[in-house]
Amino acid sequence: MYDPANRRIGMLEADHSVLMFGFYIWNNVRIGFQTFAGGLLAGVGTAWFLGANGIIIGAVAGYLTQVGYSETFWSFVAGHSSLELLAIVLAGAAGLRLGLAVISPGNMTRRSALVAAAKPAVRMMYGAALMFGAAAFVEAFWSPLTEVPFDIKIIVGLSGWAILLCYFAFAGRSRAAR
Repeated sequence: MYDPANRRIGMLEADHSVLMFGFYIWNNVRIGFQTFAGGLLAGVGTAWFLGANGIIIGAVAGYLTQVGYSETFWSFVAGHSSLELLAIVLAGAAGLRLGLAVISPGNMTRRSALVAAAKPAVRMMYGAALMFGAAAFVEAFWSPLTEVPFDIKIIVGLSGWAILLCYFAFAGRSRAAR
């Protein structure tokens, strides 16, 4: 999949980017749902899926870098990594909100605490869903392009990280200060 000899990297057995787009949507929905719904198990499921994904992604990245596929692998993941990884974190944060309501409902019943926690958690999931969709689009239509130089793909990827980190660091501050 990441062999430098491939004309289009990351395509598995699909002939078209549209087929890969569907695959990536499915994969992202699965991961997002697991990390969100895992919160209902007192947050343990969320922690498990976040940790397992981190270990698997790290192992794959390390292995592909070690075997000499670093340029094709990193150019493939650079463009969509910020969208996908931050969406997973958002889904995990939303899941942990649910888990906290289950563990520590305060002076409410667990059901009432879970309903109250679900409202902001579901709003977080709307943002995560948009990010997952955008990540799948980039992953299917931009990431496989071998015509785009490695340096450009890395610059685009780093720009995505900078934009999203600035957004999450500064969004809503003017409203919160009032």
